[in-house]
Amino acid sequence: MPREQFLRVRGLRIRDRGRLPHWEADDASYFVTFRLHDSLPPHVIARLKNERTHLRATATTAAGRIAVNRAFGKLLDSFLDRGHGSGILREHGEVVANALRHFDGERYELQAWCVMPNHVHVLLFIAGHAHLDRVVHSWKSYTAHMIGRGVIWARESYDHVVRGPAEFERIREYIRANPRKAGLRDWPFVG
Repeated sequence: MPREQFLRVRGLRIRDRGRLPHWEADDASYFVTFRLHDSLPPHVIARLKNERTHLRATATTAAGRIAVNRAFGKLLDSFLDRGHGSGILREHGEVVANALRHFDGERYELQAWCVMPNHVHVLLFIAGHAHLDRVVHSWKSYTAHMIGRGVIWARESYDHVVRGPAEFERIREYIRANPRKAGLRDWPFVG
């Protein structure tokens, strides 16, 4: 595994393992999404990569890059919400929900979460020096072990430092509404 690298800029650290950069800050809220390894078929992953490359080539300003990232995020979410893959979290969602809640109030504060059939969204606050990678790793490792089907999670997860109250509320509402938007009625794995 590549050595993690951190860049410090006024309390901001960028952790990079060679794929996505992950930004961490002290006393910060994060929006995290992690997914089952089979949640996106190979042809969808190829399409998403091509689309992202195309969108990034059209973005010439900071505002354009922000718009591209949002558009790409919506596209990715739409594919995840289609429920590709085994959907084993329909059966094992409570295992994941319990793992999320286990250290709530101790290592982090959960603000909102939902366990979908093939992915998980979490909004959380970590006080002090963040170790978001350790938190996410513990969720994924523990739940994979408890579910007992070997490697179930995609290696990479998405995380985003929440930048203000309006964004926080938008993300919280997105998480709460995600099951309904995906057509899941009376979905129990939302908090």
